[in-house]
Amino acid sequence: MDRKSFYSKLIPLTIILGISFGISRVGFPGLSEAGHRVLGIFVFAALAWTTEVIPLAATGAAIVFLESLFLSGPLGIEKGYKLWMSSFASSTIVLFAGGYFLAVAMKRYSLDVRIAGAIMMKAGQKPGGILFGIMATCAFLSMWMSNTATTALMMAVVLPIANRFDKNEKFVTALLLGIPFAANIGGIATPIGTPPNAIAISNLAAAGIRITFTEWMIMALPIALALLFIVWRLLLAAFPPGKNNYSVEIPDLGETAFRGKVVFGVFIITALLWLTESLHGINSAVIAMIPPIFLVGSGIIDREDIQAVGWDILILVGGGIALGTAMQRSGFSEWLLALLPLSKSHSLVVMLVFGFITLIGSNFMSNSATANIMIPLVLGLSGEADNTLVAVAVAFCASCAMALPVSTPPNAIAYGSGLIKLRDMAKIGAIIGLISLIFVTIAIYFIGNLIPGVY
Repeated sequence: MDRKSFYSKLIPLTIILGISFGISRVGFPGLSEAGHRVLGIFVFAALAWTTEVIPLAATGAAIVFLESLFLSGPLGIEKGYKLWMSSFASSTIVLFAGGYFLAVAMKRYSLDVRIAGAIMMKAGQKPGGILFGIMATCAFLSMWMSNTATTALMMAVVLPIANRFDKNEKFVTALLLGIPFAANIGGIATPIGTPPNAIAISNLAAAGIRITFTEWMIMALPIALALLFIVWRLLLAAFPPGKNNYSVEIPDLGETAFRGKVVFGVFIITALLWLTESLHGINSAVIAMIPPIFLVGSGIIDREDIQAVGWDILILVGGGIALGTAMQRSGFSEWLLALLPLSKSHSLVVMLVFGFITLIGSNFMSNSATANIMIPLVLGLSGEADNTLVAVAVAFCASCAMALPVSTPPNAIAYGSGLIKLRDMAKIGAIIGLISLIFVTIAIYFIGNLIPGVY
């Protein structure tokens, strides 16, 4: 980094810190001293995440640093830094890390490509079948690995085909937009699919509400599948194919190597244990330790592979957990939400309001950062609304923001192909976002309230 780049980050960061400190010193009626300090940290996090003046993970680490310095005394917690530091070792972080180790191993031994090929072979040559095959592949892979990595993989498979089409062929846009949109939707289905899920689960756990891997999937998987179908139909309608038959070529990787078979076995065992947690009683975070222990211990993945694990996302989520804990313990969430006239509102209304705010925020900043800001607020709600359902709805809506290249990394990757027009992404992405908001809200309310045993 040269001197100019250094000051281009230092100056806005200093301004953000100054604004945050100034707001924390304003005397707000009804807010405790601890609440004022949390307000300052909250403003810092919101501004830093929104502007990305420093990397998102750096902001997550800064939250823990600031809380360790300024919140131990006002909150009356002896050696309170331990509380904030423990956010980096929460069960949610361990669960997410286990998923990352699995994803890295699958990529290392090309299992992701093999799974993609197996699904795509069933797609046929009809345009609707090809588009759905691509989207189903993206969604399935994103349930278990990074949606960014999934998008990069599928773009590599589809781009050579897309480049053969006539420049005026609208269906190319459907193919290329279907990849990031399906990757975003697929991440909803499992706790390890996308960071907003982990943020919701960890904040709910801190509030004494534990959601198992299976419980999450019972609600999330049907919603994700329905959204996938809706988006598929919308893309076909918006960008109709010009021919009745197309062909998609999948590379032949030959026989799966022994190590690849071992990785696949670890994946199956881990996934089955996650899905049967209610039968054997082993916590999903404990199960998540199987992939790193076995894959690293056996030498199937090495130091270079370990470095590819999404450590920055884990730090970001850890910072979000610490921020949520501080907001709840200090009474800041309750104070802020008391300013909103939602205490007597129905759960559906509250879900729509917070879901819409989340959708807008996630279109312009990281969905992880948006979830880190919104979910702790939701859990401070008092009144008729079911906080658990609202928190889950916020997590889902954070993954439904697809209108701009900056909305999610998958969107950025797809837009970077140069074959997608911004107005096409913005128009269909905005429509999908609004439809998803309404559908997710109604579906979560229906499943959560009318099906016994879910949340």
